[in-house]
Amino acid sequence: HPSSQPVIILLRNFVNKFPAGLSRNEASSRVHKFLKTTQDWMLSEVVVFSADADEAGRTNAAEGLEKFLLSRLHPKIFGIEKEDALEDARLHERFSSLSWVSFEHLGVPPVDSSLLALAVKQLRYVDDYKAPRDKLVCILNAARVINDVLKRTLEDNGSTARPLSADDFLPLVILCVIKANPPRLHSNLEFVAAFRHPTRLNGEDAYFLTALQSAIAFVKDASPKALEVSEEEFKRLCAQSVEEAREQERLDAVDGSTLHDDAGGDAGEEDRIPEEEAATSAAAAAAGPTTVEAKAALLSPAGRERLAAKVKALPLRFEAALSARHLRLDAVPALLSEYRELAALLREVERGDFDL
Repeated sequence: HPSSQPVIILLRNFVNKFPAGLSRNEASSRVHKFLKTTQDWMLSEVVVFSADADEAGRTNAAEGLEKFLLSRLHPKIFGIEKEDALEDARLHERFSSLSWVSFEHLGVPPVDSSLLALAVKQLRYVDDYKAPRDKLVCILNAARVINDVLKRTLEDNGSTARPLSADDFLPLVILCVIKANPPRLHSNLEFVAAFRHPTRLNGEDAYFLTALQSAIAFVKDASPKALEVSEEEFKRLCAQSVEEAREQERLDAVDGSTLHDDAGGDAGEEDRIPEEEAATSAAAAAAGPTTVEAKAALLSPAGRERLAAKVKALPLRFEAALSARHLRLDAVPALLSEYRELAALLREVERGDFDL
């Protein structure tokens, strides 16, 4: 709308002239002051916004303004403190060293780990977004999945009369954040806490952000006693996990290099398989299929029919959802239920039940 052009110009000027070298507190104070002034002005003076200046309209305008500005300021204000990158690296190493931690080490009864996969994935998405609200939505999605898993577990155990508490919730947050080991976690949480406007960082948003920060504090200080293992076992498991993580990073780097080399090779060059690789491939083929996909491909015609019938019977209500943003909170129980059906179906394929 033509009347919004002055707002766009104002925002771009603010981004272009935003000074370098500020501390996080100085930068956030400057951003919040600008957003407050600009929001008040555009809701009262700019036609396209003032026309929708009811409560919902004001909220949408404020969210849109914050997202527009912070997404463009992101390169200048994310990880702004000198120690941010170092703390990100320390956390990554710490999470890698504790990848062996499980339910028993946190003193809680186990739940179906496959149900927590969605929460782990949401935590890994945090770094993919630039605006504080978008990062926070990923954290909220993860927390809501954990909450729903806890409720279902209590129902399955016949404990529906007991309300959920922080003692139930926090251990699963700790476990999920260890398994996720999200990129640049320190910088992301500091960014959300500093640049999400204080008037909108409250209620459930503030509670779940604080829960994640508490989980990180626990992980940083976790001792052998806290994880119920001996000091010797703690050191052994941590060293083993770090070595496995580094080996995986080396393999990932080699894979990336190989892909790059393959893409840049001569077009007329013949593909050759080294003798060692050929021998490994032959041994793997002799051992039989190891992945679910490979096992499904080898099903008999009757087994494939049974599998196709079961897949067809699945509701797949969320197939069109491109991301968690397209889901409502009240859809999470149905999504988890459908996920469990799919997981059970994959286990049947893995066991070969369709050819029995």
